[in-house]
Amino acid sequence: MARSHHRHKKYHQVQYHPAGTKSKRKTASAVFVIFLGLFGLGIGYFAAGTITALIIGAIIGGVIGYLIGYNLDKMAKRK
Repeated sequence: MARSHHRHKKYHQVQYHPAGTKSKRKTASAVFVIFLGLFGLGIGYFAAGTITALIIGAIIGGVIGYLIGYNLDKMAKRK
């Protein structure tokens, strides 16, 4: 007679998805902060040419880039 309690169980392996990590999903905000920060630096340089205009342009560009990138990450997370 067969002894079923001696048979080995067949386990399914858990699939690993490296694209689902948190660091991979948060890339749009970093890209937009860098891109619009440099864009703001350029606008500050061509508009006034002073150090204060460069700093203000970079800060405003970075903030706008963060907001755009954060909203893009939020929209991508919903889908």
